[in-house]
Amino acid sequence: MHLGLFGGTFDPPHICHTLFCLYVLEMTDVERILWVPCADHPFGKPATAFEHRLAMSHLAARALGPRVVVSDLEASLPRPSYTIHTVEALLRRQPDAQISLLVGSDILDELERWERIEDLRRLTRLTVVPRGGFSVADDALPFALPQLSSTDVRAALAEGKSAEAVLSPAVLDYIRRHGLYGIGQKAIALENSKEQPA
Repeated sequence: MHLGLFGGTFDPPHICHTLFCLYVLEMTDVERILWVPCADHPFGKPATAFEHRLAMSHLAARALGPRVVVSDLEASLPRPSYTIHTVEALLRRQPDAQISLLVGSDILDELERWERIEDLRRLTRLTVVPRGGFSVADDALPFALPQLSSTDVRAALAEGKSAEAVLSPAVLDYIRRHGLYGIGQKAIALENSKEQPA
């Protein structure tokens, strides 16, 4: 089995994450993708609770079918979440698997900071999908995802802007139901200000 390991914070998962998986499945020999939300970011990046990001990832990946499997693997591994630990855990479960590490070109500059990067390179094959606005390696796939980040999506939601063009309806509904990213807070504040006496 040739597995693609697609790790990330997914805070929230957006349309480019889905496009990323679809492109890899169509244009490489990866047979199945494991979509693995990070439990505890190794560089100390704050994130929404793991349970929410996992649930939203399930919703975002739903349209991709059985070849994309969302995994809670990192929740059971030591913290912080290092990719090398995830790869080693996968190989303990499937010792004969070939693993491609699927990354966007936006993280290439930070690879040298990753834990045990040489071991990671030995155990996996790096597959790079270009992302708009970021330089790419010579061996990157000949495709560029739109320039979109979860940071941009969170900011738009917090400001009360529409995110319908970049989030699946199921993910957006989940965010609204759970009040994530301050969604609706600006509108509530505006309504409250209208109720204040002049």
